[in-house]
Amino acid sequence: KIMQNKHKNLIKIFLIFIIILGFNYGVSFQQFLHYDWNNPRGLSDSASYLAMSNGDYAISSGHRYRVIIPFLANLVRNFVQPLIPSEQLQWFGGIDAFSFYIINYLFSSLTGLFLYLFLVKLKFDPKLSLFGVFVFLGSRITIISTGAPIVDSLYLLSIIIIVYFCLTQNTLALFILAPLLILSKETIIPFLLLPFFVKQINRKIFGVSFGISLANFFWVRDTVSSWSLNKLEANDPIFDVFINHLKSGFENIIQTYFSMGGLHGLFSTFSVFWIIAAFGAWLYFKKLISFYRLPYFLFFIIPITFCFTVLSSNVGRMLLSSFPIVIPFILIGIDYLFSEKNTRQYSLNNIQTIDNEENQ
Repeated sequence: KIMQNKHKNLIKIFLIFIIILGFNYGVSFQQFLHYDWNNPRGLSDSASYLAMSNGDYAISSGHRYRVIIPFLANLVRNFVQPLIPSEQLQWFGGIDAFSFYIINYLFSSLTGLFLYLFLVKLKFDPKLSLFGVFVFLGSRITIISTGAPIVDSLYLLSIIIIVYFCLTQNTLALFILAPLLILSKETIIPFLLLPFFVKQINRKIFGVSFGISLANFFWVRDTVSSWSLNKLEANDPIFDVFINHLKSGFENIIQTYFSMGGLHGLFSTFSVFWIIAAFGAWLYFKKLISFYRLPYFLFFIIPITFCFTVLSSNVGRMLLSSFPIVIPFILIGIDYLFSEKNTRQYSLNNIQTIDNEENQ
């Protein structure tokens, strides 16, 4: 019987993943199909990743250490190119765009699956959890991360993997994966501190993994620097880059929170769902909805993502990092608004209003 339940759960998860794959394809394919390498519209880093996928590391030092997706795109290119006629690949925007899309589509779909498992673990109803996945995948920034040749899809997957295994208190999984996840993007490092705030995680064991991760991080950066022919940026500039971003902090705050472009960037992540998330947070902290309990480590994501908006003017891509805490609040708000009790009360109020109008 236990084995039967396991098989049923696996089949259910497989079917959920198929649904996620279908939805993700539906929302991201047009972004991929119409991406223009010559007019990237704010995604100029895509040219760096294309060069890296072709073995050219003489590019901006701010981009050249994000090696995993360009490396995988190159593998896909070498595998697909002999199999599909060039004229068909041209319809897909060329082999380069197609190779990046395959990798990003897979990673963002896996992010959706881990997000579903994470939300179910937080006691959200499976249907509500799937809705949360659709909110994430339907975000304009997620669509861009999937359809455009950039590296954010692996970064977002890394975030939800860390958060999920913190929630399930899986020290071993975190120990094994941390040295790989740290290579997704340098902004993942603050998220790798989250396990230290989970009491049930063996902090000594994870601390060893975190140390190995940092060593691996700097070793990879040093190795990639040795491949670059750009002598002006031969050394790892991460600390210089951080200081330069910090110097622009005040300007970024003004641009992000006090300009039309900044407000557009804010709403490009979750749009009107920001309002529902704020409502859900209000319900949660006022204890008006007591069924859900969010683990404390999740709340550290809020200052992390706020700091990112200070360091970077690309507020939309930065704020999407908050999805593991924002989406639960969205679902709390949605659940309250459409709960059976509130719906029934709304119906009774409507009936009473109609009766009063008829009596008048």
